[in-house]
Amino acid sequence: MSEFKALFTSSKDIQAKFGIIKVGKYIIEPLPTNSGNQAGSKINYLLRFEDDFREWEMSSNPIEEAQLFLSFLSLQLGSRLEIDSSMINNVKITMPDSIYTDIYKEYRSMVTSLPDLNVRLKEVMSLENSIATQFLRACEIYRAAINLIGENNTLSFFLLSIAIECLSNKISLKRGTCEKFVDFITTYYPDTINFKDDKEYISVLKEIYYNHRSAFTHGGKAIPEASHLADQLNKAYIKNSIDGKKVRTPGLKWFEHVVRGCLIDFLDKTEQNDEGSKIDYFKDVSVKRGLIHVIAKKTLIPGQVVTTGDVDID
Repeated sequence: MSEFKALFTSSKDIQAKFGIIKVGKYIIEPLPTNSGNQAGSKINYLLRFEDDFREWEMSSNPIEEAQLFLSFLSLQLGSRLEIDSSMINNVKITMPDSIYTDIYKEYRSMVTSLPDLNVRLKEVMSLENSIATQFLRACEIYRAAINLIGENNTLSFFLLSIAIECLSNKISLKRGTCEKFVDFITTYYPDTINFKDDKEYISVLKEIYYNHRSAFTHGGKAIPEASHLADQLNKAYIKNSIDGKKVRTPGLKWFEHVVRGCLIDFLDKTEQNDEGSKIDYFKDVSVKRGLIHVIAKKTLIPGQVVTTGDVDID
């Protein structure tokens, strides 16, 4: 038996009257915090529990257990909870997130060259209105996905898939959503380096769609650990067995490169037109998102600041 401790922060404070909180075997202890400026500050807590082996177990994973408990606690409190450091039997341990940070160090590297961003901007403005809207939505989702790499790879994988679907469901002429997904990727990112033929490439893309995207959407299933190994080894995929079935599990880094390559190639292959310079989709889409259609209680004049007292929202 060993004692696990994790120092974590909360975006919300818990009133002092609750003192030390015991939830089953888990003990949450508040720690002194400079509360002079509560706004924007994080409150420190200590999570403790005994990591005991049961007779039939060969191993344990207290770090992951702590993360799962804090995910549960986050839901109960509606608070952001993040582990800062941890130890087992007073021995400080390295957190998985720190390990993953090294795996994904390329996302913190220096940008040493730039494409012609003005050309790319004109390409966006040359898109048809509904396609431009979907493309910008794909950009937003890609940004959210890449921000999660190393933090929540399952959700990042899911969002990268959705970034493709923003356009594949609109562009591809195939019938099913999976077929559209595969068709869009193979059209704009034909990977001939990592796969011996198109059949092998397509099988991995279908693995992503059904076992990463759909399994998460409909069952909350996490991506296999083999995906992390593929990232560590800088491979497109890892052959492994899941539930007795031989599969190729793709790495998240490889799939991010695929998605980014698809979106950029799609944009580069867009036929430009002179009208593009007269359009501002960034502004147009932003303005539409800022609109809420409500019923006015009285006549309003252009430029008037509208308050809740001027409209019927109840």
